[in-house]
Amino acid sequence: MTSAPQPTYRQAIGRRFAVSAGCPEAVDAALDVMQQGGNVVDAAVAAAAASCVAMPHMTGIGGELFALVCMKGRSPMAVNATGASPRGASIEAYRRLGHSFVPVAGGLSAQTPATPAGLEALVSHWGSRTLGELLRPAIKLSEEGFAIRPRLASYIAARQPELQSFEVWRRLYCPQGTPLQAGAAFRQTALAKTLRLIGEEGATAFANGWVGEDIAAAVQADGGFMTKQDILAVKAEVCEPLAFDYRGLTVLTQPPVSQGYIVLRALSLLAQRDPGPSDLWLAATDALRQAFGERLAYLRDEEGSHRKAMAMIHSKPMALQPFVPFTAHTGGDTTALAVMDAEGNAASVILSVFNDFGSGLVAPRSGVLLNNRLSAFFLDERYANALQPGRRSMHTLHSYIVRDAQGIRWAGGSPGADNQPQANLHVLLHLLHEGASPAHAVSARRWAVNPGTDPRDNTAPAKPPYIECEPGVPAEKRKALQDEGHELRTTEMPRIGSSKLVGRLVDGSLGAWADDRREGSVGAI
Repeated sequence: MTSAPQPTYRQAIGRRFAVSAGCPEAVDAALDVMQQGGNVVDAAVAAAAASCVAMPHMTGIGGELFALVCMKGRSPMAVNATGASPRGASIEAYRRLGHSFVPVAGGLSAQTPATPAGLEALVSHWGSRTLGELLRPAIKLSEEGFAIRPRLASYIAARQPELQSFEVWRRLYCPQGTPLQAGAAFRQTALAKTLRLIGEEGATAFANGWVGEDIAAAVQADGGFMTKQDILAVKAEVCEPLAFDYRGLTVLTQPPVSQGYIVLRALSLLAQRDPGPSDLWLAATDALRQAFGERLAYLRDEEGSHRKAMAMIHSKPMALQPFVPFTAHTGGDTTALAVMDAEGNAASVILSVFNDFGSGLVAPRSGVLLNNRLSAFFLDERYANALQPGRRSMHTLHSYIVRDAQGIRWAGGSPGADNQPQANLHVLLHLLHEGASPAHAVSARRWAVNPGTDPRDNTAPAKPPYIECEPGVPAEKRKALQDEGHELRTTEMPRIGSSKLVGRLVDGSLGAWADDRREGSVGAI
């Protein structure tokens, strides 16, 4: 029997700067900024904006953004740029419409867009260039177009049956009723005008002018609740990150409503248990299952959530609610990027429209593809992350930065819904616990506990947990998991997460790595 291929990786080594991202357009934008004298945050903003254009199946300015920033001589900070549910959106409103869960497409699934506010916050706090300068690569990509890659083409074809009812999406991605093919030129001229407006006048102009009106009108025409006032209420939160010291290094991630808690909580539980090499990964599996249960039971958008998360990270294992059927949804399509320079500065960014192509709803004048993040809420008051008007949904989105005594050592992230923290934990344990090479850390075979924070089938009865393994997980590790009573299921191909990593090597050089489970691109100078 032929075995599935081992995930491979891409690597770039330099002395001044390293970047790992989801597409070559993002890497090119970051490298260009650095070569023109910009800093790591400038590079991250340019790369993120380029990703919003070149990876519309994964992200866009109609989505949300989380970031970590560590600039030498300044305290590390997190950016949470995520919108909230419209003021007219409530559990009762959806139930009156006959919904037992939030739809996964269309106007009823769209949360207010926050990526423009996140990009602006990054520039205003740490940038050395104007937002308009940093959006130029993205504007050029929108106006002049780019060649569609095979993965984007496959996503368009796969989503055509569900999304072709949305006129603007169909016109963009399936002209003449045929999905765009790999190699086809793809232009988004309406989006270019919106990006230029953001660059010239900022995120407030995006929300308060014709773009905000266009977005709200598109959502309402499709039955949703979003208003221009809801969009205007969006603000990017700049705050202290969560932190946990593990084996002599400090790991940073974003606080709630980010799901970065999962990674730090799993590390805390491992530190409490202090497993040896033979049972490290069994202990990690148990820690992840406990961390997911705690996040689901206790964390939501509320005052004091940062303090609450930090207290939970350092506590003994907490009591969990019984597993019951879920009425929310997990989207898995996101992109991550990380940048680092020789002066000891780093930024890691993750941005998303939640599902592939988000809600499928594209505002016609502005070209803004809207996320479907509202479908992550529960229409069930028993859950911490239950829908309320004006509440931000809990996210799977998070990234990480690791510091040692000399400064920044690693920065990275991964897409993949509830597989995000699991892929990130795998990478961190390879690096911090096993001392493995970064190439091995990003490419080694993985497994993931399921369900995480909810199963994908929203209406089915509760299902027993299981562990999803990539093909080629060593036999001794599979046996150890089975001996503990875990049900194992094997994926056809390696597909758990898609790691993006930058770091400082022992010789002082900088490296960038990306595995090939999905698209990835790296660069260094």
